[in-house]
Amino acid sequence: MDFQKHARLNRLKNVLTENHIAWDSVRQINQGFYGYVCLAEHDEKRLIAKVYKQGGCMEREARQLEMLRRHALVRVPEIIAELPKSANGRFDILLMEYLPGVNAGGIKIRDAARRERFADQVVDNLLAIHAVTGPEGFGDYVTEEFSSSWEAYYHSLIAPMHRALTRSKISRKIANLADELYDRFAQFFTNPVRESCLIHGDYNLWNLMADPLTEQLTGMIDPFGSCFADRELELFQLENSNGSYYHLLENYAKKAPLSDSFEAKKYYYRFWDDVKHYLNVGYCDKNAFLRYGGKALELLK
Repeated sequence: MDFQKHARLNRLKNVLTENHIAWDSVRQINQGFYGYVCLAEHDEKRLIAKVYKQGGCMEREARQLEMLRRHALVRVPEIIAELPKSANGRFDILLMEYLPGVNAGGIKIRDAARRERFADQVVDNLLAIHAVTGPEGFGDYVTEEFSSSWEAYYHSLIAPMHRALTRSKISRKIANLADELYDRFAQFFTNPVRESCLIHGDYNLWNLMADPLTEQLTGMIDPFGSCFADRELELFQLENSNGSYYHLLENYAKKAPLSDSFEAKKYYYRFWDDVKHYLNVGYCDKNAFLRYGGKALELLK
């Protein structure tokens, strides 16, 4: 028995009861870097309870879901309640609408025409989100911190990560690679990003729901880092999960042409995204660090 999981579920049940939320059964159905996803059921009704591992994530995700719900072509879960640790003494819990379907990353459509129709749904939803521009420029709409320059804003994000990485226990080879990538920042952005676009922040098939019978998208979940940004910041996510099988990035590029420096930037963005997860939760794939960073420098030459 996983005693930590058992204890966590018991504490969650207590919080639900204390907040007068009826439940017949509560079980964990997923786990990510930043939280545990649980399903609570009562009289054929279902809701999702996301239990966060770190403070501050609940409020951010709630605001991001609210923003994305206004613009997505597919359903985004409604917020039922925000239950902060400060009130329950246990952990931050976000209660959300349950969306039907399965993780879209687990669906593999073999028929070419149907596969392309599915890819169109995924990409068209992302394009609808990216069509929303930031009137105040680039930045975080949750904290309302904006910049007129994407390059200045993005540099302000990776600078503290670079400092923290140099103080971490990461291998010297990766640290040296990070130093070179950081020092050559300007070379990746010789063509300034002009358009500020709303992004999901973690847009891949793992964070989309689908009906395996109709092959229709049923929802979008789990934004992470949603903000007004260079739309290309999150496009590497289209190659994650089964994204390459559906040629999602190629589909997107046909509908919205990419910048001349996209390939180098794609790996640059991938590298610093992995640094973020390493610093936040300790996730470290050394081979991925070296592959993404090395490829970014190779494409820069």
